[in-house]
Amino acid sequence: MGKRAAEYFHRQWRHYEDCHHDRTNLALHMLALPLFGVACLVLVGALVQRDLLALVLGGLGLAAALALIAQGHRFESGSDPRHPENSLPHLLVEQFLTFPWFVLSGAWRRAWKACQRKRE
Repeated sequence: MGKRAAEYFHRQWRHYEDCHHDRTNLALHMLALPLFGVACLVLVGALVQRDLLALVLGGLGLAAALALIAQGHRFESGSDPRHPENSLPHLLVEQFLTFPWFVLSGAWRRAWKACQRKRE
């Protein structure tokens, strides 16, 4: 991981749980992450193969994933989608490093369970 990506990751990770504790947002992120990854792979393949249809499909998939992420963040208090950190590098690090680590570390599961406790 490059130095800049590591900086983005550490900056995101410090406050990630604070911005991901609504159950709807957590569920939408779980749908958006695989869609985002597949769409990025399709886009790269489309560029390599010069395939216009794949380029369009990859673009649509990426747009759908970003729409799911944006919609999910609307359910979070204190989440501002216009934050200056919402740049392309920030987004890529979040989708390919921070959110997967959030899931693999068990933080996603803890956040999901905490939502259930709030409802009871």
